[in-house]
Amino acid sequence: MSDPVKSMGNKQSGSLLSSLSLLIVFAGIILLFADYVLQPDRFPVCRISFIGEFRHVEKSALQESVSPYIGNNFFAIDLQGLESTLRDIDWVSDISISRRWPDTLQVSIKEERLIASWNKTSWVTSDAAIVEIPNLKMRELPRWFGPQGTQVLVQLRYHQFSNLLADVDMKLQQLTYSQRGAWQLIAVNDERKEQVNIRLGRRDMEDRLFRFARAYGQTLVKLEQRLVSVDLRYPNGFAVKWDSIEEGGPVSTG
Repeated sequence: MSDPVKSMGNKQSGSLLSSLSLLIVFAGIILLFADYVLQPDRFPVCRISFIGEFRHVEKSALQESVSPYIGNNFFAIDLQGLESTLRDIDWVSDISISRRWPDTLQVSIKEERLIASWNKTSWVTSDAAIVEIPNLKMRELPRWFGPQGTQVLVQLRYHQFSNLLADVDMKLQQLTYSQRGAWQLIAVNDERKEQVNIRLGRRDMEDRLFRFARAYGQTLVKLEQRLVSVDLRYPNGFAVKWDSIEEGGPVSTG
């Protein structure tokens, strides 16, 4: 009479061996398939396309950088290496690469966007980074000046001051932050052909500029003379200088 326990054990062992054999066969098939797919001469990349707005990035530089990757295996191509190569190109800010079956790589490129000039020789990007771009002229951008490492603070103040001036149709053209922490602005009113140098000082900048903007919108903008400069560093008013009048005393703002 056979032993039921022994018979069950033999069946389990046989089942385990069968499963292990199937697993080995399956793994072997996968390895063979992977070896076939990843062969350098199979599934070559035939095309690399670029997506993005190219105002400053030169397409010829992109094409030259990706040419060594054409013909590489579609599955085994070094995407990190390609991304690193493209990031070294001038004006490239960010890169995203995706595969498009059967033979194409799609590269999305984000350009550096400049938002202001910085200390005459440099530029501030939308990420608040400072970049050196020789011989570049972009007169439509505002001019910022400040000590090293203060571009984030200057950017913040630029937006605050711009919003206050925009209510009276003035555009902030230049913003200077001195080593001593004082602020100075140049604002323009295109309709009046007016360019005004505004001294804010180091304290209560927003309150002072708000006081000036209110007086400008209610009174000063209605006068025939054009403003040349305004000194807002007075406790209860400000001093003004006109294009045809010498600098006067403080103007009371109540």
